[in-house]
Amino acid sequence: MSSTLLISLTMMFIATSTGWAADLSSKVVDKNCWIEIFDDDEYDEDDPHVKIQGPAEYATLRDVNGRDWSNDIESVIVGTNATVHAWKDKDFKGTEISFTPGQRVPKLSKLNMSNTIESMKITCGP
Repeated sequence: MSSTLLISLTMMFIATSTGWAADLSSKVVDKNCWIEIFDDDEYDEDDPHVKIQGPAEYATLRDVNGRDWSNDIESVIVGTNATVHAWKDKDFKGTEISFTPGQRVPKLSKLNMSNTIESMKITCGP
C-alpha cells in the first residue's frame, strides 16, 4: 500500500469518525432537564399538562406541543437537572420567576404567578 493511499485513508477515517462523534453528542438528551406544566393547581393530571424537554427557550407559549399555554399555567414540576426562568410577558419581559432543580410548585397563585406566565427559558446543568 502506498504511503499516499495510507495517508488518504487515515484522513478519511479521522474526518468520518469526528463527524460521527459530533452527531452522537448532539443527540444526547438530559432526561432530568425538563419542566412539566399543568393548567390546574396541585398537578392535576386529569386536566391538560405537558412535559417540556430542555434546554429550550420560548419567547411565547402560544404553541407549545400544539396548545396555547400563555397565561394558563397553575402548577409546575421541575426536573432535577433543570433551572427554569419564566416571565409574565412574552419575549422574556416583565416580572420574572425562577424555578430550581427538583422544585415542585403546587399553586403558582401563592407566588402571584398563576395564569400569568407567557415566556420561559429552560437550562440544563448546575
